Amino acid sequence: MKKLITVALGVAALAVGSMPVTAQAQVADAIQAVNDAIVELTDAPALGKRTTVDVTKRWGSDRSVIDSATAKLQDGLSKAQSGGVGADAMRQLKLAVDYGKARLHKEARLSAQGALHYLCQANQGQGPGCDTVPKYGSYTAP
Repeated sequence: MKKLITVALGVAALAVGSMPVTAQAQVADAIQAVNDAIVELTDAPALGKRTTVDVTKRWGSDRSVIDSATAKLQDGLSKAQSGGVGADAMRQLKLAVDYGKARLHKEARLSAQGALHYLCQANQGQGPGCDTVPKYGSYTAP
């Protein structure tokens, strides 16, 4: 019985560890696109002062920034689909894209963070933003 369980766990580890290289590349590209969208959707830091930011820079609530981030999220969604990630990541990415199309930048950012969490799990924690992504669905201020 112990040998059967050991063999089953070994086969499962090989199946997870032997993800095709192209699928891993697609997931890594999806992580990059989603992380870029999250950075774009981030609001300007206030730091408790009246104004601390460059007034010429466009931040997360600007319509053109939301549209650009939504395009990146859509690109990440298509790459994640071709990479074969789990249903949780796909659901969160679809939500983020829908929120972006509705111009709800904070909701899009939160859903994108959730998607990034699941994408990082699928890629064994490798990729940009994987070290700072919220683990429990909480909002992290910029």
